[in-house]
Amino acid sequence: MVKLKHNSWHDDRTSQIVSWGHWFALFNIFLVIILGSRYLFIADWPQTLLGRFYAIISCIGHFSFLTFIAYLILLFPLSFFIHSSKWQRIIAVIVATIAITILLIDIEIFSIFRMHLNFAIWQILTSPDDSNVLSAQWQKLFIFVPFILLLETIFAIWSWRKLRSLTKRRKYCKPVIATFILCFLFSHLIHIWADANFYRPITMQRSSLPISYPLTARHLLERYGFINQGNYESRIKQEGNPFAIAIEYPLSKINYQRQELPYNILIIVTDDWDQNNQLKNMPLLSEFAKQNIQFTNHFSASNTSFLGEFSLFYGLDPNYYNSILASHKPSAFIETLTKQRYSLGLFSSDGFEEPLYRYALLSNFSMPTETKKQSYLATSDLWLSWYKDQQNVANGSAWFSIIQYKNLPKTNSRKQQKDLDDAIANVIGAIKASKEMERTIVIITASNNQSSTNNDEFNRQQLNVPLIVAWPNKSSKIITAPTSHVDIIQTLMQDALNVTTTPRQYSQGENLFVPNGRKCLIGGTEIDIMALCEDKTVLIDNSGHYRIYDLDNRLKKNEKLGLSSFLQLVTENRRFMVTN
Repeated sequence: MVKLKHNSWHDDRTSQIVSWGHWFALFNIFLVIILGSRYLFIADWPQTLLGRFYAIISCIGHFSFLTFIAYLILLFPLSFFIHSSKWQRIIAVIVATIAITILLIDIEIFSIFRMHLNFAIWQILTSPDDSNVLSAQWQKLFIFVPFILLLETIFAIWSWRKLRSLTKRRKYCKPVIATFILCFLFSHLIHIWADANFYRPITMQRSSLPISYPLTARHLLERYGFINQGNYESRIKQEGNPFAIAIEYPLSKINYQRQELPYNILIIVTDDWDQNNQLKNMPLLSEFAKQNIQFTNHFSASNTSFLGEFSLFYGLDPNYYNSILASHKPSAFIETLTKQRYSLGLFSSDGFEEPLYRYALLSNFSMPTETKKQSYLATSDLWLSWYKDQQNVANGSAWFSIIQYKNLPKTNSRKQQKDLDDAIANVIGAIKASKEMERTIVIITASNNQSSTNNDEFNRQQLNVPLIVAWPNKSSKIITAPTSHVDIIQTLMQDALNVTTTPRQYSQGENLFVPNGRKCLIGGTEIDIMALCEDKTVLIDNSGHYRIYDLDNRLKKNEKLGLSSFLQLVTENRRFMVTN
C-alpha cells in the first residue's frame, strides 16, 4: 500500500512537471517569435501582399515548431527522470537562456554577413588573431543575457506557483496552438506553390530564417502533370535561380558631366583564351598589344564564360548574377551610354545566345528571337558594315560597340587563331583608316581561359586572361599590377563617360590606371566567393565554409581565415544586397 502511494505521488509530480513544461515551452515560443521577427526587418521586405503574408506566417510557424521540438528533445524526457520540480526548472531556464543567446548571436551574424551560425562561422568569430574585431557588437549583445536569464527565471517560478490556475485556462491555448500549426503547414504549402511557379517574393526568403528548409515538391508536381516537366530548368536558365535574393543596383542615381567630344568605345571579347600560346600565334594582335597598354596580371572573375562576361559588363562579382538576371536589370554602364546618346552596335558570333544578354544586359533592346552562329570574319564583316553607316551619318554621335567572338567547335585551333587575328585586325584597321583612333578606346580581353574546361574554379592560372587597352593620349606600357574584369567598367565610367557618382555605388572594382595596392581580387561563381590574394586563394561558400589554397593550387589544411579578412570579403560581396 505504501509503495502504491509512493508511485502515485511520483506520477502526480511527473504530470505536474510535464504540464508546467508545456506552459514554459509556450512562453518561450512567444518570446522566440518576437525575437525572431527581427529577421524580417534585416532581410528584404517583400513588395507583394502574398510575400509579406508568407514572411509573417513562416516566422510564426517556423519558430513555434523549432521551439517545441527543442523542448520535446531536451526537456520533455527529463520530466520522467527528474522528479524534483526545482531542478527541472533550473535546467529548463539554463537551456532556454542558452538557446535564446544562440538565437541572438545568429541574428547578429545574419545582420552582418547574411549567413547563419554554423561551426565554420563560429571558428571565424572566435579566431584569436581578431579578438578585437566586432568586440563592441558582441559586448552589447551579451548585455541582454542576464536579462533573458532573469526573465526565464521569473516566468519559471511564477508559472509553477500558478500551475493549477493556468491548467484551468488551458482551453484558451487551443486556438493559439492551432494557429501555430496552421502557420507551419500553410507556410510550407505556399512555398511549394511558389517554388513551382517561380514566385520570387516568396522563394527569395528561403534562407532568411535559421535552420529553415521550406518544402519543395517540384518533381512530384511534374510527375502528376501540375507543372510542365523540364520547364523549371529552362526558367532557371532564363530568369536565374528563384532563391536569389533581391539586390539594389546601382545604389544611387548615376550622375555625369557631358563632354563636347566624347570617346568612342569598342570592347572586343573572346572566350577560351590560351594565355600561354594564343597571343604569340596572333602576330597582328601581338603587334597591336605592343603599341598600346598590356595588363599582364589580369584575371577574369570566373572560369565560366558567361559569368566572366557578367563581371566585365556589370563591374560586380558573379555572386550577383542570379539576382541581376531575376530582376532583368541592365548594366549601369549601358544605361549611362544610352543617356549620353551613344550609338550602340552589338555583334556576336553566337547571336548573344546567353540569357545574360537577352534577359538582363540588353533587355532594353530588341533582340532576334533566334540565334545564329557565324564565323569570326563574318562577325567582323557585319561590324564593318555598321561602322561604315556610322561614318556616313552627318554629325554622328559617339558610338559604343561590343564584338563578341565565341569559339566555334575546335576543328583546327591554329586556323581559328588566325581567323580571330584577322577579324580583330580588320576592325582595328577600319578605325585607323577612318582616322578615329585618336578618339576611340579599344579594349580587348577574354571571358575565360581555355584551360578552365576542367571546372577547377579556384585555380588562378585558369582565370588569367589578356587585357589590351588602346586609350587616346596614353602611351604604350606594360602594367603588372593585379587587375580584374570588375575594374574595366569602373574605369570607363570614370575616365570615358565622366561619371561623378562614387564608384562604390555601381561597382566592386577599381580604376585600372589608379592602383591602390589592394590585397585581393574578388571573383567566384553564382554561389561561391573567391578571393585571389597575393599569397593564397580563398574560396567561401554561401554558408561561410571556406577553403584556402596556395599559389600552386594545393589545399592549405592548417591555415585559418581571421575574422577581419572574412568580414572584409563577405561584406564587400553583400554590399548590393537589399536590407531593411
